[in-house]
Amino acid sequence: MPGMLQWWYVEGWRLYFAGLGKRLKSAADFFSLGLLVGNLFAPFRQISAEDYVGTVPLAQQFSNFLGKLLSRLIGAIVRIFLLIIGIIVIIVQAVGGIVLAVVWPLLPFMVVGCVVLAIMQVQIWI
Repeated sequence: MPGMLQWWYVEGWRLYFAGLGKRLKSAADFFSLGLLVGNLFAPFRQISAEDYVGTVPLAQQFSNFLGKLLSRLIGAIVRIFLLIIGIIVIIVQAVGGIVLAVVWPLLPFMVVGCVVLAIMQVQIWI
């Protein structure tokens, strides 16, 4: 029993927080949040019209400009959407991790309490 309690309150807690850190880093890496912010207004999938200034009629240059603008707008919308989803995933993981970190030291006592309540035949819910 002392070995289990020592593991639970020392090594287990250390392993838990190391795992939580790895999960948060993995989520940030999966969504590439730094890269998304860095190239927020880059053309989507590198789709852009060629720019031949002076050799193409003005109407074609304007069409190319609108094509590039639309590509950057689509890229920004997709990246903002991914940023929001990535941030939500990281926040949910962090909050869940904090809740479990608060509950972690209480779990052994909860097991003992549930056994005592079961022996006393106490009904918690109807």
